[in-house]
Amino acid sequence: MPAALPAAFVRYAVALDAVELAWGYLHARLTAEDTVELAFLRRCDLGTEGIAFERIHRAGASVATGRTAELHAVCREIAPADEDGDGCDAGRIWDHLAGCRRADHGDRTVTESRLAAGRAEFLLARAVPGRGMNWQEDSALLGTDRPEEVDAAFARGEERVGVAVIGLALTHPSPQAILPRVARTLERALAADDAGLRHQGIVALAHTARLHRTVDARCLALLRRCPRDTEADMDLWAYVPRRRLPWWLWWHRSVGRRWRAVRRRLRRD
Repeated sequence: MPAALPAAFVRYAVALDAVELAWGYLHARLTAEDTVELAFLRRCDLGTEGIAFERIHRAGASVATGRTAELHAVCREIAPADEDGDGCDAGRIWDHLAGCRRADHGDRTVTESRLAAGRAEFLLARAVPGRGMNWQEDSALLGTDRPEEVDAAFARGEERVGVAVIGLALTHPSPQAILPRVARTLERALAADDAGLRHQGIVALAHTARLHRTVDARCLALLRRCPRDTEADMDLWAYVPRRRLPWWLWWHRSVGRRWRAVRRRLRRD
């Protein structure tokens, strides 16, 4: 039997349904602790729509003390009922995840075509129509884990895509996954003269600078076209190595600010 998979891997690789999560626990693809963690994360993703995930999360309240009977019982209720309802084989997603994990560890027997097919079915096909997240609740979108959810939201023209980009900046471990979506947010905002979306892109960039201490040239070029003294200006200056920052931000944060202070004093005098 494949080894149990860590929640930190699963949360970014697929958008789990409740039946799949329950099945994974019942068939030892997840530990009890990781099952409860993923249930909480998916409940956050879906907001008020995540009732089944909330049941799993609540049932796992005693897992930390070694008691798993309630969690097991709830998962038993959820998995068979959903499987009978839609005819899906909940184990297939776990076979895909196991293959992804083996590929990450250098197993060349897992083909690219197999990985691509699983990603298309268990991630992209759920992201495109918006199934993976609740796009009506800001609180849910602030937990956005998967860049593919954001890409699909841009394609659909979701009103709250900027909130999801902020969520991605707060939760995703790789700035290489975050920064292109931040840039896309700023590009769209500047093209549409959308001050609200622009501010969301700026906030996402600020979080990325603070959490990952990095930025890229594309985001800097777009930020230069935005108003100064924003959250991104301040966090870039505070957290990103100064040698990586452009001359215009140096000027604004040092020479420019001092010159403006002098001018204000002269006006008062």
